[in-house]
Amino acid sequence: MIEKEIQQKAYELGVHKCGIIKPESMLDYADSLHERMNRIPNGEKMYGGFLDFANIKKTIPWAKSIIVLVFHYGHYILPQESIVKKYGRLLLVDPRYNPDSPERQRFVEFDGYLRQLGMRTEWNEHPGITSMRWAACKAGLGVIRRNNFFYTEKGSWVCIVALATDREMELIEKCSLPECPDDCNRCINACPTKSLSKPYTMNMATCIGGLTASNDADSYDDTTNRQIGENIYGCDACQNACPMNKDKWENRDDFPHLNNMSRILSPAAILNASYEEIENHLMPKFFYIEKANLWRWKLNAINSMVNNYRAGDDMYIRHSLEDKYEIVRKKARWALEKIERMETP
Repeated sequence: MIEKEIQQKAYELGVHKCGIIKPESMLDYADSLHERMNRIPNGEKMYGGFLDFANIKKTIPWAKSIIVLVFHYGHYILPQESIVKKYGRLLLVDPRYNPDSPERQRFVEFDGYLRQLGMRTEWNEHPGITSMRWAACKAGLGVIRRNNFFYTEKGSWVCIVALATDREMELIEKCSLPECPDDCNRCINACPTKSLSKPYTMNMATCIGGLTASNDADSYDDTTNRQIGENIYGCDACQNACPMNKDKWENRDDFPHLNNMSRILSPAAILNASYEEIENHLMPKFFYIEKANLWRWKLNAINSMVNNYRAGDDMYIRHSLEDKYEIVRKKARWALEKIERMETP
């Protein structure tokens, strides 16, 4: 049975979970997406672009099956806590566009294996060929919990990749994970901006993950700046609060180059860095912030520093008063005014 052989190859390569679904099984994703659109302001504008994920044949007409791979990334040794709490964990060990990532290398090797079997395949690293979490659920590989994240028995510290193939196949696993308790709202209560306002409802426009990676030049009001807290890029508040993630992170293996990169991840290091350094060291890994908008890193670093101010931090912010971007100079002036009020008895 070719499906079992493919699954076994995935497991030999270190894939955590593997299943195969038919493209038609994704059609009801559109219904779920419409429900989400109706729950939040501007929902159609925010989520309408994902509707094509429900009908993969619109974009890949020859697709006859979708192979879903789940990789576990919660085994990596992360930087010190002072850095980790300012970043989304996946974003620190993101395999997308990273040729040195073991997960990406395994995935590329798996794709090559399928081609050797004579299959035509198609995939992309971002945003993917379909809704990854929905596809993984359809394949029986785990569940989507109330914070919208996909979980296996290893928690939500997983990333998902899907490939379209021209071979008609199906291999559905049986998931025995319990659902979230109806009375558990820890993830909702933990969301700093209340973007996660109710179970399975999330407003991307106010999510810290989106705000810190935004390419828009809009400045946030004082309330939003305060809610973002120390976060520089991404947010794990709802995942960290989830009891289903308790003690799931293993801290076992080194992720390539992460230790070396840690030196530029602190707010002070970002404010001291040139834009050339940010482009060379941060942009390839944290790819949501585009080259034309690298000033976002400076804004985020200043905001993080203000929200966790320590005596002497103002000297780093003063350096930004000479930044080439007015948006950064304005943020620095705002920050110094805030700090002055903090220090005034």
